[in-house]
Amino acid sequence: MERGRGKVLLPVVVVVVLCVSSWQVAAAANRTGGGGGGGGRPRVPAVLVFGDSIVDTGNNNAVLTLTKSNFGPYGKDLNGGVPTGRFSNGRIPPDFIASRLGLKDLVPAYLGTDLADEDLLTGVSFASAGSGYDPLTSTLVAVLPMQEELNMFVEYKQKLAGIAGEAAAARIVSDSLFLVCAGTDDIANNYYLTPIRPIQYNITAYVDYLTQLASDFITQLYQQGARKIAILGMPPIGCVPSQRTIAGGLAAGTEECDAARNHAAQLFNAKLKQEISCLRRTLQLQGIVYVDIYGVLQDMITNPCKYGFDVSTRGCCGTGNFEVTILCNRVTATTCDDDRKYVFWDSFHPTERAYSIIVDYLYPRYLEKLL
Repeated sequence: MERGRGKVLLPVVVVVVLCVSSWQVAAAANRTGGGGGGGGRPRVPAVLVFGDSIVDTGNNNAVLTLTKSNFGPYGKDLNGGVPTGRFSNGRIPPDFIASRLGLKDLVPAYLGTDLADEDLLTGVSFASAGSGYDPLTSTLVAVLPMQEELNMFVEYKQKLAGIAGEAAAARIVSDSLFLVCAGTDDIANNYYLTPIRPIQYNITAYVDYLTQLASDFITQLYQQGARKIAILGMPPIGCVPSQRTIAGGLAAGTEECDAARNHAAQLFNAKLKQEISCLRRTLQLQGIVYVDIYGVLQDMITNPCKYGFDVSTRGCCGTGNFEVTILCNRVTATTCDDDRKYVFWDSFHPTERAYSIIVDYLYPRYLEKLL
């Protein structure tokens, strides 16, 4: 059964990853789930994911929306080339994080049709591509709002208790690492693409609104038992190929980043970081970490050769300037000869190789603090 949410516009990128910890069940799941990360006992027993297309491993396959990627050429370098619903050519951040944690190489979608008990024990993704902190963002593209992702997590906990027992399930959740990645679509595909929010808020006020919504989301995770929470900030939105195109016009050059969108991202990141500091005191919880993705991605875009890339201003799919979701398809869009030379896969999402580099950078600097 598909879950619908209104009419469809453009995709949204928001990212949230959750890692759940229970050593006994993790070991069992590692045996059945293809644990990666170099062997040894998993750092945590599970990883759980909330957010948008950066961390959606296929939930939108079950949602009545055009914001999908369960068709080629998406996923051409993964699973024998069979598309899984990941918005890239291969693996995405939750997969790399789970592998680094020693859990498994692929994190399944919670709404997946072939979900096994072992998948629940070692973690799933609740993320929905196109979602954001602002509930209007998900409505615009008919995807699952962040609140629905939380609702699915509550349902997940009930299933987990049925598998492992109440006490073990509570331990799993409390030991989990929660990584939340959201907000990009609020800015890119809501505020700067539709007239509703700009009429109600200037950009500073809108960022304040998003920050409060993010704070509320974190608090709700805490109330549901989360004790290790990693919150991703926004990337340099103005340097994403599709945003260069939209900001400059389809006929304009797309080599320059859009300053307004980047300013909005930086403003949100500063306010989010400050809010997280406040939450540590309010919740008396040190296990909340702000994760800065802006800097590393900006450096990859500005200095691609430093990372072995040739192209950083357009995607590998089609022209690379506007193709994303249904516009990136085998019928109307070709792909580049070597996606490993591209920072971006489509006009909005990085390639598998770029994601791998990003996670390698972020993991020791931020996620390790929660382990």
